[in-house]
Amino acid sequence: MFDVVRKVQVWGDSVLKGIIYDEKRDRYKRLEEKTAIDKIAELGMDVVNKTKFGMTAPKARELMMKELGKGVDAQLAIIEFGGNDCDFKWREVSEFPEKEHKPNTTLEEFRECITDMVKALRECNIRPVLVNLPPIHSRKYFNWISRGLNRNAIYNWLGDIELIYRHHECYSMAIMSIARSLMCDLIDVRSPFLQIRDYSDYLCEDGIHPNVKGHNLINQIISDYILKVSPARTMISL
Repeated sequence: MFDVVRKVQVWGDSVLKGIIYDEKRDRYKRLEEKTAIDKIAELGMDVVNKTKFGMTAPKARELMMKELGKGVDAQLAIIEFGGNDCDFKWREVSEFPEKEHKPNTTLEEFRECITDMVKALRECNIRPVLVNLPPIHSRKYFNWISRGLNRNAIYNWLGDIELIYRHHECYSMAIMSIARSLMCDLIDVRSPFLQIRDYSDYLCEDGIHPNVKGHNLINQIISDYILKVSPARTMISL
């Protein structure tokens, strides 16, 4: 237990890094507005940003173990992965729809990686905090990943476009299950999205990255959590 949280590490992928899709320039870019990491720093925390576009849980686990072995000065570590882990190599699916295809990280390996990270942080007396996944929009994402590929082949392999949502949701549910079983904090960013009548308005054209409105929502959720776990520190900074 820590009376005051002063130093925070953030391990994650493009969601917490603040990456959005720029439709005008047809490319991904960093959010021009404040990211969740910026908001945490504003609340008086010393933040070490370990987020990376395209990062998966196995890669993050490897990097985290190396860093922890050298010694890490932090009281709290936020962990957010899953979006890249659950993804498939869609070109291969398009070319060989009759074959079996596995995601970048199987669900079993994903659970193992997140569990390992939680336990390793605790061994170093660092409080782990898990973040579940903002929901994906199946049709938007299908349109996105099938660009320039054989749409019919990908569709036939899926069998149901909504499989995209269900498969993605399994990874979010795994995070929540690990949080319960290991009794560690969970920042629930998913529920607020799902409570919006049309949450696709909070996602980029690709159907998976939050847009500016989506990031504003995530920023508020994470800020609320930081205020709850370290009110003394944040009151001083305000």
